[in-house]
Amino acid sequence: MSRAREWIARYGAAEVAGVITAVLGAWIVRSLTHNEIATAYGGALGENAGFYGTIVAREARREAQRARAAGARFGAREVARIVITLTTEFGPAELLDSGVIRPLAMGVAARLLGPVGVVAGKLAADVTFYVPVIVSYEIRKRLRKRLRREAA
Repeated sequence: MSRAREWIARYGAAEVAGVITAVLGAWIVRSLTHNEIATAYGGALGENAGFYGTIVAREARREAQRARAAGARFGAREVARIVITLTTEFGPAELLDSGVIRPLAMGVAARLLGPVGVVAGKLAADVTFYVPVIVSYEIRKRLRKRLRREAA
C-alpha cells in the first residue's frame, strides 16, 4: 500500500466525520450566539469531536481485538496504549491547531465566504495540521518496526 493510501485509510473516515461535525458545531454556535469568533470555535470544537471520536473508536476497537486474540481482556493497559499512541501522533500538531490555527482559519474564511467558509477554513487548517501528524505517525511506525525486529 502506498503511503498516501495508507494515510487516507488512517485519516479519511475521521476527516469526513470532522467535516460534518465542524459544520454542525459552527451552525449550532452561530444560531445561539450570532458571534463570528464563537462560531469559529464551535466549528473547531465540533470538528475535534467528530475527528477524534472516530479515531479513538477505531483505536479502541483495534486494541479490544488484540486483547481478545491474546486471550486477555480490554483494560487499563490497552487504554493507556491508546492514550500514549494518539498523544504521540496528534499532540504536537493539536496544541497550535485547536487553540489558534483552526478557529482563525475557519473564522476568517467564514467572514469572507459565509457558511461555506467553515469548510474552506477547515481545509486550510488541515494543511498545517497534517504535516506534523504524518511525520509523527511515520516515526512511530519506524520505531514499532525496529522494536519488533529487536524482539524477534
